[in-house]
Amino acid sequence: MAINQAFPQQATSYAVNIGAHDGVSYNDPVYPLFQMGFAGLAIEGGDNEALVRNLSSLAVTVLTSTLVDPTNIVTILQDAQCPRTSDFFKIDIDGYDGPLLKAVLEAGYRPKVLQLEVNPEFPPPIEFAVHYHPDYRAIDDAGRFSGFYGASLAYMCKVAQPYKYRCVYLDFVSDWTHDVTLVHEDYFEIAIAVFGEDIRTKTLREFYLEHPPGYSHFAEYGIDSSAWRYRTDVHVLLNEIWTSCMHANIRKHGHASVAFHLAC
Repeated sequence: MAINQAFPQQATSYAVNIGAHDGVSYNDPVYPLFQMGFAGLAIEGGDNEALVRNLSSLAVTVLTSTLVDPTNIVTILQDAQCPRTSDFFKIDIDGYDGPLLKAVLEAGYRPKVLQLEVNPEFPPPIEFAVHYHPDYRAIDDAGRFSGFYGASLAYMCKVAQPYKYRCVYLDFVSDWTHDVTLVHEDYFEIAIAVFGEDIRTKTLREFYLEHPPGYSHFAEYGIDSSAWRYRTDVHVLLNEIWTSCMHANIRKHGHASVAFHLAC
């Protein structure tokens, strides 16, 4: 809203919610915008009748039972007539969030603000991301995420950086939340007015370490990912994380064919 007030002629009053659940719960950041009159697009992979019910009176295109991936997201956005410069764009699909973001940006979409779920167990500078694979599952048969999901903070920021996005806010504290907010550099000075001057120089690792460690999904498979948090022997740590990811990948899927990115 601060950006729209500063640049009213560039406001689209349009928001995108990919991974909307019921559109309201889990501190969803898009619902207040829809309530304020924003048009937009809300997408959920499951058959969630509550999403349709909660957004039915609003100027929002609702898609349920719609599994998005890097191969179809651009077509979905085009069919919904999503503006190239929407005001707010959220991704939270508990899977290949990183490649999905990359596909959106490569297609020329430049939302003013991105809010992206990140996997909080990988400390910067570790880059992790699950690649798209039709066999990928967010949870295993026992309902466990296992740590093998999503993308790390460092990966998401690296994907967005060439498109001139900067990290302005990180939230691992609010319930059900482990999200990073990125703002296009054209509006970075507005973000400074909102979040403070220190975001101009703060590193990703400083953003990360300001937050207490959260729940460890890797611990569901007996892996102590909390020990990764303060490690500085990054190249040794990378090998240990690789082994942990392979273990979690195989435990979740029964095989290791779901590819992932891991680097530093």
